Amino acid sequence: MDFDRIYTLGPEGSCHQNAARAYLDHFGIQAEICLVPDIFEGAEAVLKDKGPSALIQCSAHLTVHLVTEKFLGRLHVNDTFIYPTQPMALLKRRDVAQPRSLGIPEPAMGYITPEDWEEIVFESTKPVVTTNLLAGKYDAGFAYVRDAANHPETLEICETVGEVVTTWIVYAKAPRFAGKLISTTREDQK
Repeated sequence: MDFDRIYTLGPEGSCHQNAARAYLDHFGIQAEICLVPDIFEGAEAVLKDKGPSALIQCSAHLTVHLVTEKFLGRLHVNDTFIYPTQPMALLKRRDVAQPRSLGIPEPAMGYITPEDWEEIVFESTKPVVTTNLLAGKYDAGFAYVRDAANHPETLEICETVGEVVTTWIVYAKAPRFAGKLISTTREDQK
C-alpha cells in the first residue's frame, strides 16, 4: 500500500482532508493530497492517474454505493479505517434572531430536524457551508465548531454535535481482496 496521490473531497479544511492526512501519517506514506469538489471527479482522477493513487471517501456519504457501482471492475475497495470527523456544530449568523434557512451537506441531515427549517440548501462540504453562511446565503449552517471560534463577531453555535467516529473507504485501481476476508483483529491492537 504505497500511493503517490490521495484524492479526496475538498476544499481545504474538510473532514476528508483531515482523515486523509491521518491515514497517510498512520502508515508513514509521503503522498500528495489532491482535493476535489466532487467525489466522482476524484474517482475519475484515480483512474486517469499514471502512478499509484487512491480515493478516500467517508462511508456516511450518500454516494458510496454509486462509486462502487459506477466504477465496478475499475476502482476497488482497497482499505477501510476508523477515524472521527472534526468537531461539528449547527451555527447561525449573529445578525439573525430566528434562523429560517439552513446550509448543510446532505449526509449531515440526520443531525437536524428538517421540519424546523423553511429552506434547506445542500452543499458539498462543511467548508462550503461556512463560506456561504459568512456571505449571507442562508441564516444558519451545519459546519465546524472552529468556524464559530474563527468568526466570533459573525457566527455563534446553536448546537454542538462534536466529533463523530466514522469509517472511511480507500479505493484504488488494484484490487486487494483475493477471496478471503480482510479484517483488523483484536490481536492487531495489542
